[in-house]
Amino acid sequence: MLVNKLVGHALDTPFEAFPADVIEDARLRLVDALSCAVGGASVPGNLAMLDLVRSAGGSKQATILSHGDKVPVDKAAMLNSLNCRAFDFEVTGPEAEGANAGKMVGHVCSTTEPTALAVGEFAKVTGKELLAAVILGGDIGARMAVADEFDFDKCFEVCGTANAFGATALTARLMGASHAQLTNAFGILVNMIGGSYQSLWDGVDTFKLPGAMAAQNAVLSVQMAMRGFTGLKDPLESPLGYFALFGNNSQPGNAALDLGEKFYSKGMHKLHPSCYGNHNPIECALELAREHDIDFAGIDHITLDVPPNRIKHFLNQPVRAEDEQARSLFSIPYGIANALMRRAANIEHYTEDFMRIPELMAMTEKVTLVPSRPLGNNQASQLTVHMKNGKRYSTGRDVPLGWAKNPVTADDVRSKYWRNIAFAGTVSEANARRALAMLDDLEGVDDVGMVATLLTV
Repeated sequence: MLVNKLVGHALDTPFEAFPADVIEDARLRLVDALSCAVGGASVPGNLAMLDLVRSAGGSKQATILSHGDKVPVDKAAMLNSLNCRAFDFEVTGPEAEGANAGKMVGHVCSTTEPTALAVGEFAKVTGKELLAAVILGGDIGARMAVADEFDFDKCFEVCGTANAFGATALTARLMGASHAQLTNAFGILVNMIGGSYQSLWDGVDTFKLPGAMAAQNAVLSVQMAMRGFTGLKDPLESPLGYFALFGNNSQPGNAALDLGEKFYSKGMHKLHPSCYGNHNPIECALELAREHDIDFAGIDHITLDVPPNRIKHFLNQPVRAEDEQARSLFSIPYGIANALMRRAANIEHYTEDFMRIPELMAMTEKVTLVPSRPLGNNQASQLTVHMKNGKRYSTGRDVPLGWAKNPVTADDVRSKYWRNIAFAGTVSEANARRALAMLDDLEGVDDVGMVATLLTV
């Protein structure tokens, strides 16, 4: 059974099996994701969840990054994942390789990395054990994603489904679960997963909730299994198991292709906040604004040539006064207008105070997506700015920064770490440097709880 293969992979793969580049990939994903969890900790919706968790109390088991509260480990994993996704800025993937190369994975890292640190702190594991858990959890989460046919219009939210299996696998490994207990945990988990992409259309806080609940439910399912609670015997392939209930033209065998030979580890590191679908338009707008010294007030209208499937799409929405912060993250018109107005795409630009500028919101209404590019590359964009004086400025891009075909450097990822630290304003420079040094040398760290402690107020 597939579940047996995944369980064995999660619990039996030794650290020595990981190539050096795979270990480095996991390290950079941690640097990226944990800094985003610090940077996203004060978004209003996330603060509401923090208040709820604080009001409930409980055992002081693991740390909420940035804030410093110690709470039950499942709640720490959930909140750190929620905060990690606050600006849709965190590393995505890990990308599929080998036989599954090119298939959509999504935001597995936004769940697996925060969960790994929370559970690692709780279990007092070494840095080497944390790296192994991140590699294997990300690998399994990504494999569960590519075993399905991704479709924004048909699927359950993949962060609430595939992510949960990756986080459960790494939690079981860090907590010392047996094969039977991890199988049981997967069987419990199937009764906890879900999520809706309607959040992206509505521009509301719940877009980040499926991945956060996946983190909480992963920890809870392992804890329940290790105490004797029972779940589905074959949670993946039984008649009413995961693929039958949650799948969309599923191919379960895809999850096992190259298993143990190819580790899906390479993250796609964003250099701008917001959905990756915004990034080519943002880069185009930044290029034009900087090279042509475009007068924002002199813009008449803007066109963006895209593939036809980008027209009826959640990214093709303007920003209006009644919209919440999340709308800015999933609006191509906002990404373009902001980059042209401010000649930058900073984290603070995706907060409510910065998005509610009348002339900025008005400009998002002047952006029109034109279905002129061929199908096949959803990211392909050609931006044209039409000026009131009759001049036009145009440029295009095919591959966003940070994608596997257009990777950023390790220095770029560490620079992003410092952007998040500076934006949050909660972690001292000295502690941030110590935390980064520990992440850069995790193989020599005896207790990863110190990393969590340093990344707090």
